[in-house]
Amino acid sequence: MNQSDFNSLEKLQVAYKELLKKYDDLRTYEREKEKQYNSLVREALLSYEQKQKFLLREQEFKAEASTWQKIIDEMAHSINTDVYVAVSNLEKHRDIPRVEKAYFHIRQIRELTNLLMWYIKRNNLPLSNEMVILNLNEIISEQLETIKSGITTLRISGDDHEELLAKLDLAISIEGAVNVSINKEIKESIPLILKDFLRNAMKNTDEEKPVVSINLQETERFVEVTIFNNRAISKDYAEWFNGTPTNEPDGISKSSKVGLRVIKMWTELLKINTSFIPNYETNSTLTKIIFPKEIIYAQN
Repeated sequence: MNQSDFNSLEKLQVAYKELLKKYDDLRTYEREKEKQYNSLVREALLSYEQKQKFLLREQEFKAEASTWQKIIDEMAHSINTDVYVAVSNLEKHRDIPRVEKAYFHIRQIRELTNLLMWYIKRNNLPLSNEMVILNLNEIISEQLETIKSGITTLRISGDDHEELLAKLDLAISIEGAVNVSINKEIKESIPLILKDFLRNAMKNTDEEKPVVSINLQETERFVEVTIFNNRAISKDYAEWFNGTPTNEPDGISKSSKVGLRVIKMWTELLKINTSFIPNYETNSTLTKIIFPKEIIYAQN
């Protein structure tokens, strides 16, 4: 074998080694691609399974919601039927003070039942463009009278405290026009919000010398309602109500919890700013409710 042949063989060996290396690199690349492909397939299958589970659960939720909606529809129908009869009978005797009070409360049941039904179906029921004007001073005065006439519903342990609250002279100061407008179908949400705020304030007062005062002030775009009561709300509950944390704390009565949940539900839905401002040095709480002058619920 001459030198030329030897050089050619050496070149072939080098080229063969390079081909082997490229082949190995290609196999490695293919294995990596296969791993990536298998990983993507597994992720896709997992995602598909999760979506299937979600869709099945969503269908279950829809079925449950539909069942509950039927039950609530039936309840609302029964309530409204009986309330209609009661209102019709009481209408003839409204000149009697006690009958007038009963008439008011029964009508409230009807209005609140309709409001609850609207809330449940709010994403499917169109609102009319008809707006109604509400005077917040009139609503507050009316709610205060109903609370005082049914003082036992506050569930206060002390009889003396109840008696003092029933006789309490509630000061209301007004600055400017304190009217707001709202969609006709949800107008009862405003008395509902104010009633629960007022109940909370009256319940949380000094047992020996309860004090509650209310201020209504008109600004350019809002009507601000401030309620003062002489007992400080707990720090945990004030922070939860004002937005942090999201978990509901312990240490407050069940009835108060329910009332505050109702307030949060409606004020968040209608974009009404609210806050509790406790003062632990003076053992008092300021409740602030800022109503837009025009409250319009924006449907999804």
